Amino acid sequence: MEEKQTHEDESLDQIVKITKKKRKPQEPGVIYLSRIPALMNVKTIKDIFGQYGEIGKVFLQPNEKAANTKRGRIFTEGWIEFLDKKIAKRVATNLNNTLIGGKKRSRWHDEIWNIKYLHRFKWAHLNERLAYEKAVHKQRLRTEIAQVKRVANYHIQNAERGKKMKAIEDRKRKQGKDFLFRVLENLVAFSDSVTRDHGTGMPTDESRGRIVEGSFV
Repeated sequence: MEEKQTHEDESLDQIVKITKKKRKPQEPGVIYLSRIPALMNVKTIKDIFGQYGEIGKVFLQPNEKAANTKRGRIFTEGWIEFLDKKIAKRVATNLNNTLIGGKKRSRWHDEIWNIKYLHRFKWAHLNERLAYEKAVHKQRLRTEIAQVKRVANYHIQNAERGKKMKAIEDRKRKQGKDFLFRVLENLVAFSDSVTRDHGTGMPTDESRGRIVEGSFV
């Protein structure tokens, strides 16, 4: 009786172990698309790949250099997370380098998939990469903005320096003209006085000195 009970207990233990093994949670897997056909978006990707298995997350990298069209955005590459990595592996193996197919009228009918399964790749790795690229992009923008500001400040300083130099030159030119005018004015006045006193308009060396000195007022 005891041997029978022991045998039944062992059988129950085996069933529990098998059940636990079967209930082992699925491990997600990520596939990488190195090229996204033109105008294909996240919804289209989910519709196409969703027929092979349950999809968790999808991310498509926008093409920053290409302008958005009325029909949609342009993407360069993408990542798809399947909730079961076995399905992800199977999809990458079976669809890589094959025609997208579908309806013959579809714009992507003759396009070819380029898919790779990413071993030991977690979605968190993608988030880290995107965060890093975002930080690098921000830093690049800051550097470019700082460079633009330096160039703008350089031109502004040159313009201000040019205005100051022009003002100095104008002031010197004006001072020179005023000096010559005063010299001529003194010369005429002195010539008139000499003419009245001596009957000649030719100033002597001494009188020339007084004329010049009288101009520095």
